[in-house]
Amino acid sequence: MAEVLSLPLKFPFTSAAGVLISSLPINRLKRKDVSAAQSGTNDQNLQEDMLAAKMLGITLEDLGEFDIADAKSVTDLMNAMMNGKNLADVLAKIIANIGTAAPAPPADVFRDGVAEKEPDGFLGRSAPHGPSDATI
Repeated sequence: MAEVLSLPLKFPFTSAAGVLISSLPINRLKRKDVSAAQSGTNDQNLQEDMLAAKMLGITLEDLGEFDIADAKSVTDLMNAMMNGKNLADVLAKIIANIGTAAPAPPADVFRDGVAEKEPDGFLGRSAPHGPSDATI
């Protein structure tokens, strides 16, 4: 029997059922799944969502809660599946990218004690410089 592959999520979420989802099993799609999605709607985006939900065994509602980075991973997996590529290789690349993005540092204006005095124009609160600047 083939190894069961799972998609780890870079950004876990809580499902509609209240369960924290951090990884999902991957089911191979069949031609009948594509036919069912096509018969349900002419909207190609919705068809892709239906296939992605089927592949991961989740609801469309839960799929809608995916972070955009995880949604891209799902699209990459579906494309690899359609092209007969090795899904384990695609998953290895996805796993390698999890946790590699460093969080952006907060802007200086949100740090305590960064500057003793607010700079001119701080958050749009500069003093008017003349009659035309004083009117709104």
